Amino acid sequence: MTDIAAMKAQLDGLVREQADRRALREQQGEEIKARSHEYMTKQVQAAERYVQHVREMAQRKTKSGWSTDRSHAEPASAFDAEAYSAGFEPAPRPVRDEPRAARRPRAAVEEDEDFNNPW
Repeated sequence: MTDIAAMKAQLDGLVREQADRRALREQQGEEIKARSHEYMTKQVQAAERYVQHVREMAQRKTKSGWSTDRSHAEPASAFDAEAYSAGFEPAPRPVRDEPRAARRPRAAVEEDEDFNNPW
């Protein structure tokens, strides 16, 4: 019988160890969840601050009048859409009759002089 009692004691010890390991694993899992939640919360806050900053910059650009981006400008009016749908389009850009003057290639001597120029 002592063999059976020793085996039971050993089995009880293994069951306790397994329960302790499970509890430790669950505790570590909860700590990891808490750390990741804190990290993600900080990331979201930083992203929100960035988005707010970008929005403020866009508002400053449009208020000061230096925005050239059409998406920040006034939206196209209904009249513009009607004009395009009726077949009216903006006037095409004027076409040049004479060809553009070709650029004169630089001589090799001029390139060497510029390359060796200390200032």
